[in-house]
Amino acid sequence: MIESKKAQGILSWHPDRLARNSVDGGRVIYLLDTGKLLDLKFPQFWFDNTPQGKFMLNIAFGQSKYYVDNLSENVKRGNRQKLRRGEWPNRAPIGYFNEPRTRTIEIDLVTYKVVKNAFLLYAEGGKSFADISRFMQKHGVVKKKSKQPIKPDNIKEMFSNRFYIGIMCFAGEYYNGTHKLFIFQKYV
Repeated sequence: MIESKKAQGILSWHPDRLARNSVDGGRVIYLLDTGKLLDLKFPQFWFDNTPQGKFMLNIAFGQSKYYVDNLSENVKRGNRQKLRRGEWPNRAPIGYFNEPRTRTIEIDLVTYKVVKNAFLLYAEGGKSFADISRFMQKHGVVKKKSKQPIKPDNIKEMFSNRFYIGIMCFAGEYYNGTHKLFIFQKYV
């Protein structure tokens, strides 16, 4: 809207809402330089369209970029640490669930039997990924949010996911998981 001159200013909570990378920050400053953006207003900050104002805005954008980069490094470090302990740092695969109290992956007692039987059907042969998708839907295992059947491509991924045999692949590296297994072991 600013580039098409339908607006001349921006109201925002904080400068970090406008730019968390150098490209977006540079673009806002460029809009100020070209006169397409006349004003920025924040509840606790203000920046005049002057050399000093743009300099201070650039510092605020730099702090936002530093925050995001630092947060990214901390998350990666935390993920590596969890993986070394044998803990999965992402959303649990089908048949498991993320336990928020313990921050672990646990067997989903509602769906694991269906998933295990899907593996057995696939191992017997003669069933397509679409057949297995329909089998899982018939037994109530569907996508969590949309309640749609799990796509055949996702079924194929499930069968090739080593998580089910205790091996976790994350960013191209493999780790031994400490989570409980149910595919090739009896689980009560």
